[in-house]
Amino acid sequence: MNALRNRISHGWSIAWKQPFAVIALFVYHLAWGVLLYKLIQSVVLPLLHRYPGEVLPREAVQLFWIEGQFQLMKTDLLQPYLWWALGLLALRAVLHPVLNAGVLYSLHNRDLNAGYRFVEGVRRLSVPFFSLYVLQLLMTLAPLYWLLPYAAGQYIKHSSYLSYGKALLLPLGIFILWVFLLQLLFLFLQIAKTAGRSSLYALIFVARHLPAILAAGAAVAVVSLLVSAAVMASSYLWAGFLALLGYQAYRLLQMFFKVWAIGTQYALWIEKA
Repeated sequence: MNALRNRISHGWSIAWKQPFAVIALFVYHLAWGVLLYKLIQSVVLPLLHRYPGEVLPREAVQLFWIEGQFQLMKTDLLQPYLWWALGLLALRAVLHPVLNAGVLYSLHNRDLNAGYRFVEGVRRLSVPFFSLYVLQLLMTLAPLYWLLPYAAGQYIKHSSYLSYGKALLLPLGIFILWVFLLQLLFLFLQIAKTAGRSSLYALIFVARHLPAILAAGAAVAVVSLLVSAAVMASSYLWAGFLALLGYQAYRLLQMFFKVWAIGTQYALWIEKA
């Protein structure tokens, strides 16, 4: 327990000394959120303006849905939106490993200037990190090949959403655990690449110290979830500008927690490697 507390404390100290990385992640997520909001707004608002509403008869609403179904099934209305979605997914697939490269290189070279080490990490590690991210993405999506048909089959069998949810509880729990383990594994593969160690060394390291890795990851995740729950609860109590201000501050804190989670695992690497 003391060792876990020390690693979490060390990870906090590491994250506290990475303001540039935290702000870079915050700006990235803020820009990404604004982009998605504007894109969804450009699609949803025209539809809301055309929606008949309650003042018109029920037949007008039915006609609206029939027309929408016809346009989706018989025209190429969805094509530009699908291309936009694919383009955004491709952009995220490129930017995500780039940012991770900057963060991990910053953690590994804390004696260098903050901005310089982040940019240098992007320059040096983006390509290998991108390869790891693609592999992680493929391994993350692989269980859906079995999970999605199973979910569709269970939907037909169950008559209520409650029983359907209970049937999916175990496979979804296993899938979430799988994603969590993959995130930790590939984090250490990235740490090893940053430190100049081989992927085999990282795999052996994870196998030898898996209980400590899981404990550190779970501890930081629990703290993050508790803070998230507190922020969501406060948004119901303090509506308006205060809730908006608190939410934006929480987003910055969320990025700090992300760097803290990485820093905690990096502290374990420094201790055991």
